[in-house]
Amino acid sequence: MGFTGFISFQNTLNPLVHEPTLRSMLEYGVLEPAIWFESTGRIGVSGSRIVKSAGGRSVLLMEGRLFNSAEIIVELESDGCVSQNQADNEVLINALDRWGLERTLEKLNGFFTFAWYDCKDRSLTLARDHAGCKPLYYAPDPSGRGLSFSTRFDSLLCGPWQLPMEINQQALLHYLRLSHFHAPNTLIKNTWQLQAGSFVRVDADNKLEMRHWHQVPRQVENEFLTDDEAVERLGLALEASVERQSKANEPLGVFLSGGIDSPLISAIASRQAGGSLKAFSISVPGWRQDESEDARQYARNLGLDHHVIEISGADAAGVIDEVIRAQYEPFGDFSIIPGIILFRHAQAEIGVALGGDGGDELFFGYERPFSLMRNGADFRFPRFVRAGLFGLGKFGIIQRKSEVILSRTPGEYYYGVNSRMNQAWLKKMAPELSRLECTPQLYHFGHYDNELDLANYSRYVEYYGQLQRGLKKVEMAASSQSLDVRAPLLDRQVVELSLRMDPMETMRSGQRKQALRRLLERYVPAEIIPTSKRGFGIPLGEWMRGPLRGRVEETLLEGELFPAGVFVKDEVNNYWKEHLSGKADHKWGLWNLLSLQWWARSRLG
Repeated sequence: MGFTGFISFQNTLNPLVHEPTLRSMLEYGVLEPAIWFESTGRIGVSGSRIVKSAGGRSVLLMEGRLFNSAEIIVELESDGCVSQNQADNEVLINALDRWGLERTLEKLNGFFTFAWYDCKDRSLTLARDHAGCKPLYYAPDPSGRGLSFSTRFDSLLCGPWQLPMEINQQALLHYLRLSHFHAPNTLIKNTWQLQAGSFVRVDADNKLEMRHWHQVPRQVENEFLTDDEAVERLGLALEASVERQSKANEPLGVFLSGGIDSPLISAIASRQAGGSLKAFSISVPGWRQDESEDARQYARNLGLDHHVIEISGADAAGVIDEVIRAQYEPFGDFSIIPGIILFRHAQAEIGVALGGDGGDELFFGYERPFSLMRNGADFRFPRFVRAGLFGLGKFGIIQRKSEVILSRTPGEYYYGVNSRMNQAWLKKMAPELSRLECTPQLYHFGHYDNELDLANYSRYVEYYGQLQRGLKKVEMAASSQSLDVRAPLLDRQVVELSLRMDPMETMRSGQRKQALRRLLERYVPAEIIPTSKRGFGIPLGEWMRGPLRGRVEETLLEGELFPAGVFVKDEVNNYWKEHLSGKADHKWGLWNLLSLQWWARSRLG
């Protein structure tokens, strides 16, 4: 699946010349793409399906799903627009033609990305869903000849205009620290990721406009719901979301962890299905973070047809080539390994799966917001005062203060705690990059008035930071296995309802995801719900010293490292040796380096 295309600012596209380019751009996408060129030579596109509106008014390429298409159809019909085809892309193009871009976007509830060309005003619009579940990249030609776009970053590099392969060193630095490329930046200069809930428009005069059409704000000014009312409304919203997202022409299943989010979605889906629902979990026998026994308890209580997939280091080594093929850009989150294994097993049984993505980020499931809150008031003091408070806490003279207090701002704290590569080692391995150190725009934090501002800022950072990395992992792994994975907790109505829930209720209770926990207690005994978050992981550090050792050393110690002249190879070797000895666990940093090298060698030759 996928789509790609380019728009010429000089009306120079020739199908005979440019059709092979379109096909090469989808080398990693659809096998038999449809191709369309406008007769004037302004635009050429290719994708799994190209939809044209009646009378040739516009052309649309879309990936993803609309979960409220039935409601949109009713509105369109009441507005005098009747269509025999009720497929999502047909509904979307009819809505765009009838209502225009912004009114249509306000009505959409789904996970999608699309390219819409209005033949009448000769404009191109690229848009992503509110949560950023589906990716989209674009690159203006540096010489001003046009703009390329694609659902895959690697395809973008094969466009009709030769892009200067100049590394965005600031973005590369942030990748090494955060394990993914943070939108809007990418590895290559002058290429961009479209941000979640935004669109970019190229008008008839070739002017580019980028705007957000949906945002989770840094500050929430809504009048909050009471705690009980919030839980009741959230329960209804989740039931509606699961019902919407469960509609499919293929068998439905769920992913089940030992936490709160996916068990809640599984419970709702199971009750709505009225029968046994297939559930899939990962197990790493003997690993301290193995949640499979908790998942089994949930499955027994909910009456699920439970499939537990055990994975080992040998299994991980066996899917590395699949991991490389799945990564359309360098991606440093190694949870893609169990993701691919899990999705492969699920795909043999089902075609659509519901997961629990979004719960931690929207409902404060991580320790980070709580840690920030405990130290929040102290950020108003000068740093030397905070250092003194930390010292006093360290020696037990006052209530213990965490290292958060030593950060200059809440944003600096978040950037630091989300960083996966040790700064001292980064200076050794990539000295030129380390000199560029500065926090990305997401982590800039200015004035705040109260603790509520800190809580809202935490949710904002989690949504546009941690969540985007997780969604990219799901999209890469699911696409590689041809599995449709959906996230009811990221339904647009659920997201917007979460903003009406007072985060201070959760902060004061000290109980993460308080509202979700209360809902889950309606389906399963409270005693089987874990009281703390363990987080699922795999013992990648151990596996790197065992079954994966050969791939690590082959990649990092043999041949030149990409990008040329950036990394000091001897220091990379020392970094690996320290991990190999067991003196330190550098799995995150090593995986960042491995993914970067694998991507470059497979995509750039």
